[in-house]
Amino acid sequence: MTIKYFLCFILISVCANSYGNALHTQLIDDLTYLASSDLMGRKTATEGAVNTRIYLHNRLSEINLTVSEQTFTYKSGVFEHTQGINIVAKPAQSTPHPKIIITAHYDHLGKRGGKYYLGANDNATGVAALLYLASSLQNTEFPYEFIFVLTDAEENGLHGSKHFAQTLNPNNVLMNINLDMLGVKKHKARVYALASYSLKQKLKPVFWALKNTKITIKPAYSSKQMNRLIKSQNIDWHRASDHYSFARNNIPYVYFGMGHDPHHHTTKDTAEHIDLPKYINTVLTIEQFIKQLAQAPADDLNAET
Repeated sequence: MTIKYFLCFILISVCANSYGNALHTQLIDDLTYLASSDLMGRKTATEGAVNTRIYLHNRLSEINLTVSEQTFTYKSGVFEHTQGINIVAKPAQSTPHPKIIITAHYDHLGKRGGKYYLGANDNATGVAALLYLASSLQNTEFPYEFIFVLTDAEENGLHGSKHFAQTLNPNNVLMNINLDMLGVKKHKARVYALASYSLKQKLKPVFWALKNTKITIKPAYSSKQMNRLIKSQNIDWHRASDHYSFARNNIPYVYFGMGHDPHHHTTKDTAEHIDLPKYINTVLTIEQFIKQLAQAPADDLNAET
């Protein structure tokens, strides 16, 4: 059975209605293309990165969002600088509502030692999820305005998110939701949500409302707690991905991820190692989390990081 027919079989078994089926099919199409050798590992400032941006720009434009590119330069050596490019998608008409910034980094490692590092979990899963959310969230009215940001040069030091976060007025931003490595483990139907400690009491009812979803969300409010839940090494999860750039700018965050992945930064991080039904359900659970936020007044969620 080819991978394409295998995906079709999964989608038929998972999806219930025609609209959902179309979105879920697109979710998997996005994931498999972003993790394909066509994009050569999506390394910053390479042909693979250029082709990735073309694809992402087109996909976001199809969703009727206003899409722009944000160029930045960062130091990449003693005497060298590299240019990165973020992709920012906003509603055509801005609103006075508080902003929620949804992020996922699209860059990965590219080619090393003659081999491509395709980065399916890190972070084609997060990028495809962002594209899904950008489409699905348009069908519900929210007391928030969503801004979708695909960041560059995360692997080299969170440079894209640092640049973007510095352009924001923290008083106008409710929170950052960061998506990075959503390919949950085959034997554990769970995703971890590391959140700013200041949001703990506010998010408790939101997480509680998601108790009956197919994927369990395990919230944590510190790196220490996250490491206990994952039973991992002493990783500084607070600084591990783009959410840290927002925290530095006094913007609270919720970071969704699988925790430690044995294929992280190896050539085995491919689409074949993603449990697709669980991945789809993970994205649907994050979607439900965001919709549940609408039940919490914005004033209750505003807090210092």
